[in-house]
Amino acid sequence: MSKLRAFAKFIDRMNEMVGKAVSYLVVPLTLIVVFEVMMRYVFDAPTLWAWDVNMYLGGLMTILGAGYAHLYKAHVSVEFLLEKWTPRNKLLLDLILSPFILLPLVILFWYGCEAAWQSVKINEHHSSLWEPVIYPLRIAIPVGAALFFLQGISRFLSDLIRYRELKGQKGGC
Repeated sequence: MSKLRAFAKFIDRMNEMVGKAVSYLVVPLTLIVVFEVMMRYVFDAPTLWAWDVNMYLGGLMTILGAGYAHLYKAHVSVEFLLEKWTPRNKLLLDLILSPFILLPLVILFWYGCEAAWQSVKINEHHSSLWEPVIYPLRIAIPVGAALFFLQGISRFLSDLIRYRELKGQKGGC
């Protein structure tokens, strides 16, 4: 079990680092929004690039931050249905439902890799007036799916270890 626990902690630390790193993208995103609003409404001179850059930054935060959100159980859940359940039964439900998140992430990774490769091959550009390359964002999709998938595996392993510990305790459920 110690190797599984160490693997789970490694994945947790990796998603922690990535999540914290991409969280700093909110600063330039906010500054660009303020700049664009000022240019558009104060000076009547909108930029060509602000929307595209904000799409990139917001997309990167969303895609690469999904594993971090899963690490801290920040995705939507329906807790009020489970509030009277024992911790062991909640863990058992999490263990049963975990594969349902992992399969879509494998599919997203697979098709994301295909789309990213195709985008790189054709040197794809965004269809806007500024026309920046789009493949870096397309590459981030399978990377984010992999990070989220690994975090799902980490959560499953951690839940399995905790479930076995709770199961071993007499009257601790």
